Amino acid sequence: MVKKLNAADAFFLQIESDNAPMHIGLLNRFELPRGKGQKFILDLVEKARNTPVTQPPFNLRLAKTRMGKWSPAWEETDEIDIDYHLRHSALPQPGGERELAVLISRLHSIPLDKSRPLWEVHVIEGFADGSFALYSKMHHALIDGVAGARLLQKSMSESPRKAFVPFWAVPQDRRARVERERDNPLLAVVRQGLAQLKSMPGVARSVTYLIRGARNKDLPGLIAPYAAPDSVFNLPIGPQRRVSTQVFELARIQRLAKAAGSTLNDVVMAVCGGALRRYLTEINALPGKSLIAQVPVSVRAKDDPGEGNAISFVQASLGTAESDALSRLALVRQSMSDGKTLLGRMSQTELANYSALVMAPFAVGQVAGIGNRRRKPMFNVTVSNVPGPKKRLYMGGARLLSSQPVSLIFQGQALNITIFSYAGDLNFVYTACRRSLPHVQHLVQHAEAALQELEAALL
Repeated sequence: MVKKLNAADAFFLQIESDNAPMHIGLLNRFELPRGKGQKFILDLVEKARNTPVTQPPFNLRLAKTRMGKWSPAWEETDEIDIDYHLRHSALPQPGGERELAVLISRLHSIPLDKSRPLWEVHVIEGFADGSFALYSKMHHALIDGVAGARLLQKSMSESPRKAFVPFWAVPQDRRARVERERDNPLLAVVRQGLAQLKSMPGVARSVTYLIRGARNKDLPGLIAPYAAPDSVFNLPIGPQRRVSTQVFELARIQRLAKAAGSTLNDVVMAVCGGALRRYLTEINALPGKSLIAQVPVSVRAKDDPGEGNAISFVQASLGTAESDALSRLALVRQSMSDGKTLLGRMSQTELANYSALVMAPFAVGQVAGIGNRRRKPMFNVTVSNVPGPKKRLYMGGARLLSSQPVSLIFQGQALNITIFSYAGDLNFVYTACRRSLPHVQHLVQHAEAALQELEAALL
């Protein structure tokens, strides 16, 4: 059966280029079970290799259509070469964080093969501390961050005694999909058309609010489109990536949020703003106007089976023009609150149409290869905060130590910061263009300094 992609999913295939592959990744680090050695990893790889790929989206590949990437479709396949999709490698000894970062940066720079299902899994051993890692990558047309987090939870267990089952064989919840497939096709089309017509006034009203930006008296924190300053982050990108990671205790961020009367995400955004201010000052490239972040917001329903993309966006100030940490946090809080308020006024259909309309100029620029132009870009960086599992997880007895998402960057948008929570930790991952941004790994130290600055002001 051939299933046409919706516009949101097709977008990531249509804008893809050699310099801007559109896959996302997840780096999971595991501790070997007590008393187990290298044979545990070999057995895990062997079991995974012998487990058939039976579940969507892992058994989906691009179908051959007359319109190609302009009207892409998925088709199920059982012709899956598991030796291609599952790789086993080791770090040069003694394996540590630097060697891992170099390997992940290289693996994340390589595009996926579009003649096959668009995913890979790499089992990585050779760490000096005896741990091992699992780096998986999937095309963004197949899945978004929230769906990926849900998949992570389904493929592991809170019990160290549960047997290992590869995630491409974990049965997914199909209830919501089955209900939709039982629906009368003609009635579904009619209902969809009526919903689109009904959404138009609400979409027009919301877009007007956004364009007015700070001139709205009730939502003065809204950021108008293309109000971002020129920055070094809005340069043409090359094909190679640099990936850096760090971990903060979740309780540390929560204490600051409570002291400031803010949300946890507000504090995270302010830390990112402080880190970027320090980085730009270091390279003598700090704009006089605060950077603008594009912040993805999930609009996925709880019963959604989890394939494809279900996201909208908030344009938020990062307060990088503010030297005072509390002033920066206040600016972030206002723009995030007003942006979410605007989204909260819309229905699901209105959100989908609003997001498509607002992002249309950006999408056209990406498809045309122009990118996110440096002069008056739509936004400067992407900052995404994805909630993950709250409890410790295990994979066949191996304890999951950390889970870090590795994201994508767009043409003319050379930095992505993704934050993922897991079992009391907040994992920050900086994905950047290796060519455009020198020494972007310094953001690790700058984020710690920005967090300490907030702690000194609030605690």
